[in-house]
Amino acid sequence: MLNSPRSLFVLPFLALAAIAAPACAPAPEEEVGQSEGEFNTGFRVHRYNVIRDAASANGIDNTAYLLAGIAYTETGLAHCWSEAMWACQGPPSPDCGGGPVIAGAWDGPCYTQQGGLGMFQFDAGNFGDTLGMYSGNVLTVEGQVAHAINYVVNMVRSSVYTANADTPERAREWVRNFDVYNPVLRDQWIKTVVQYYNGCQPGWSCWGPRYGSYNDGLQRVLEESGGTGFWTPRGTTCPGGNGRVIGEIEKKYLSLGGCGSFLGAPVSYEGRTPDGIGRYSVFENGSIYWTEKTGAHEVNGAIRSHWAATGWERGPLGYPLHDERAGQGGGRVSVFQNGAIFYKPEIGTHEVYGSIYAMFAGLGSEGSPLGYPTSGEYGVPEGRRNDFEGGSITWHRASNQTTVTMAE
Repeated sequence: MLNSPRSLFVLPFLALAAIAAPACAPAPEEEVGQSEGEFNTGFRVHRYNVIRDAASANGIDNTAYLLAGIAYTETGLAHCWSEAMWACQGPPSPDCGGGPVIAGAWDGPCYTQQGGLGMFQFDAGNFGDTLGMYSGNVLTVEGQVAHAINYVVNMVRSSVYTANADTPERAREWVRNFDVYNPVLRDQWIKTVVQYYNGCQPGWSCWGPRYGSYNDGLQRVLEESGGTGFWTPRGTTCPGGNGRVIGEIEKKYLSLGGCGSFLGAPVSYEGRTPDGIGRYSVFENGSIYWTEKTGAHEVNGAIRSHWAATGWERGPLGYPLHDERAGQGGGRVSVFQNGAIFYKPEIGTHEVYGSIYAMFAGLGSEGSPLGYPTSGEYGVPEGRRNDFEGGSITWHRASNQTTVTMAE
């Protein structure tokens, strides 16, 4: 568990995959967690936004404040060690800029690599056990939310306090239809969290204090977020789609025509790219990718398929810098951070990047005498080469120079 010299919150027992009450003695009544003054309300509201949108992406609309209440009580919404430096350090996370997530110290000293990980304190033993059970995405905020939803649905189904929640489907609906202003439901929820999430049992001396802590945490979340209305997902949905677009990607989507655009309806919720840098949404006929550095741009059709084949944003091209445009001579072009992909019906789709692209762009790209590429980059004895309608460009390994050879 986490330890803090200024304790305000309680920590869970997420050490088992199954939802079951521990058969051991009562846990010590130590209350540990994030100090009240370490995060301002603005930071917490930002994290509420992330929790709300991640929960919506996993099918929980309107009631994600239940998850936020747990996270508030567990760690004060801290996820990264840099946000709670009194905690132990867990494995590195892309959401922490490559730094460590917070880790609990209840299982022993920090060097034992045991204890709960992240905002919701998932714990299956040592760090390796936890990653093995929950997968590597438990190190991200969005991954934590997704796993928390599964855990919460399971504990609601198993709880002796809930009614009409005896199957996974009914338990999920119980969570989705929860009314925090119904005192009976709220009491059922808090008792369920204290027993099945935290591990405290009725009759133990920890029961009353922890019931109060979780109830107060839920109330603070509602007060700071401005009430239940905040938890209704923002963004754009379209008839026939099963996704939602938000933020900068939504702005780009609407500028292209929204639901009536060539992209069609969103078919996914916004996600984090595998490299941890960007965000993306998938539509019926394409995608929009965003990073803080490049902005939001669409990729579609044959060019999108070719970009996927090169490794998406983790390939040699990087993220898109512009929307797809009409190229000279009847083709299409998308420009990326490190190159471009060109499409022409009678030639097909080919990428040009790096030093060869720099030379090609300097000559006028597809509008130059070289025209469109007729091959992707490939190896030759002297280095690397792209072929074009009007010739070729070769990068020479020995000199780190590029040369142009025009077709005869």
